[in-house]
Amino acid sequence: MTTRLQGRRALLTGGASGIGAATAELFAAEGAAVVIADLPSHRAAADAVVARIEKDGGRAVFAPTDVTDPAAVDAAVALCVDRFGGIDAVVASAGVSAHPDRTGSFNSLLDLDPAHFRFVLDVNVTGVFLTASAAASAMPESGGSIVVLASIAAKRPSAGAYSVSKAGAWMLTRCLAHELAPRHIRVNAIGPGYVETGLLDGMARRSGGDDLDAQRIWRETREKQVPLQRLGLPAEIARTALFLTSDEGSYFTGSLLHPDGGFASEYAGG
Repeated sequence: MTTRLQGRRALLTGGASGIGAATAELFAAEGAAVVIADLPSHRAAADAVVARIEKDGGRAVFAPTDVTDPAAVDAAVALCVDRFGGIDAVVASAGVSAHPDRTGSFNSLLDLDPAHFRFVLDVNVTGVFLTASAAASAMPESGGSIVVLASIAAKRPSAGAYSVSKAGAWMLTRCLAHELAPRHIRVNAIGPGYVETGLLDGMARRSGGDDLDAQRIWRETREKQVPLQRLGLPAEIARTALFLTSDEGSYFTGSLLHPDGGFASEYAGG
């Protein structure tokens, strides 16, 4: 393992599981001290990530954080500064596909409860805004890096409120990149395709209900849509975040990278 993030301090929202957890462990292995920010109810999973990092000689701490709560986000940033001496990088990976009470397909907008629509945008857009804003204010004069987890759904009107929210996250990335460039803070987005995560499992359950065969067919259909004929792995997305955060990505800002097995190229306009 190299040390591409040696001496840097990183905050990762949604860091208790999936892409966030994989990114936290990779960043720590590359030398970063990491704050794993996730919901208080995810403490057990976050503590397990912290334990794995510390077992391998890394530094990590959990920050109970609801990204829709400005005070909680500010506290997570403050923890990174207080515990590790500053903040150099953010990966905003906290996200939802739908309201937890939503059943059936999440594609339709016209029959969606307005509260459910607000919930998805609050987490996937406002949560990113609050995280980026608080972190940027604490970054050094030398700059930093912010990585936003968007999705191929940002370019495809096929997932209702989720597509709307990820398109919003992508435009927010571009606006932040423009505004923060004079401060040497780079802001980029990652638009993964179908990745083996709990979020994908939730999509399968909403589509197939309690029918396990229907869930399996939903997943197999998605695999067949991907030119590489397989789902992505959280570690593959984490490596993209590492590239964008490290010096290797020093001339990238305002970009959207697609680690998606070729899906965006074939189905979402590149």
